[in-house]
Amino acid sequence: MPDPSRQSRSQLTLVFCTVLHTFTHAYGAMLVPLYLLMTADLHLRGVQYAALLVTIYGVSYMACSYGAGVLADRVNRKDLLGWGLVLNALAIVAMGLTRRYEVLVALAVAGGLAGTLFHPAANALIPAHFPKSPGMAIGMLGIGSGLGFFIGPQYAGWRALHASWHFASVANWQKPCIELGAVGVVCGLVFLLIAREAPGSHGVRSAPKPLGRKLCRTTIAIALTLGARDFSGVASISLVSIYLQKAQNLDAARAGFIVGMMMLIGVVANPLAVWISPGRLRLPMLTGVLMLAGVIVSLIPFVSSIWVLPVLCAYQACQLGSYAMSDAAMLERVPAALRGRIVGLFLTLAGTAASTSPWIMGFWTDSFGARASQPRIYLGPFILLGACMWFAVLAMPLIAKLGEVQEGVIEPMAEILPRTMEAVM
Repeated sequence: MPDPSRQSRSQLTLVFCTVLHTFTHAYGAMLVPLYLLMTADLHLRGVQYAALLVTIYGVSYMACSYGAGVLADRVNRKDLLGWGLVLNALAIVAMGLTRRYEVLVALAVAGGLAGTLFHPAANALIPAHFPKSPGMAIGMLGIGSGLGFFIGPQYAGWRALHASWHFASVANWQKPCIELGAVGVVCGLVFLLIAREAPGSHGVRSAPKPLGRKLCRTTIAIALTLGARDFSGVASISLVSIYLQKAQNLDAARAGFIVGMMMLIGVVANPLAVWISPGRLRLPMLTGVLMLAGVIVSLIPFVSSIWVLPVLCAYQACQLGSYAMSDAAMLERVPAALRGRIVGLFLTLAGTAASTSPWIMGFWTDSFGARASQPRIYLGPFILLGACMWFAVLAMPLIAKLGEVQEGVIEPMAEILPRTMEAVM
């Protein structure tokens, strides 16, 4: 018989990990609608320099993911997650207290290094709590990405224009950094008090099982192909914000609202994508959503301002849903003791490359000069994002090579309900 109290603790840990996931992506995306405000306030030579801060944060976040994965397979994952958010949030608060560009660069590095602890630790911890339904657990955890990508840009754009408090020489674009960072510190400390490690995983794990050359090579190959999807997803956030403000003449608040709303669809897309693609359907359906997303995003410059939000939501429903499906497809095929390093190795390669995209989009759109006000001039960048989604389809046979799905066959309608997700005993 399952232990109800232990199962409740596992479900509570999943909820709090989802909250941490929200902050992780909110911090990574909150500067996006502020690019033009930052460029003017800091007297930067172009949007690319504001976007470079997001790229530096993302590269620092992703480049050290394998090291974070090694830690996640050896030490207490709950501590990694809690202290990672606290340090990440403190770096964001500090960004709101300085207007020296070189200091902002250093803080972007610090925030990224703290944030890098999240995905390897969470993607290993949560399936360990729910060994009979790790795929659905990952889908539920993925809700946090949609919430974070929604809250970060929307909150930042809104507060940058409407926050009325004043402190020293804090600029308007810095106010949401201080506010959202402070809340993150509190949530990180609460997580440390409430969340629990998976039973049997406490303390230090000695001599973890090695990945092996074959598994390493396969994971690297997956990262080099499926990573194109990650590039498209990260790039789309910056490109859409720039496109809306320069070609559609929207202010930071309105652009932040649209960017946030298009990402909010991930709240539904992540668990739903896992639910509708159980077992052998996972990879064929992942192929379909990647290809559909590629077609949709290529059409954005042809869409009128009235329809741009629904079309962007359709793209992100496929794009964000594909993350939960691919994470589940990979983690279901590898032993629990290897999951932290698998996630870390994948993110080190795919995520680092994807994190260069905000600067690339900023540099590319800066090159448009006076033509940046013409929607059709953005056709090239949007077609590139679509092509990346199609290229990612090449990863499907590579994921299949990881092995057979290790979880049992789970009836989808039961799996979707948190109360029926059986925690580890």
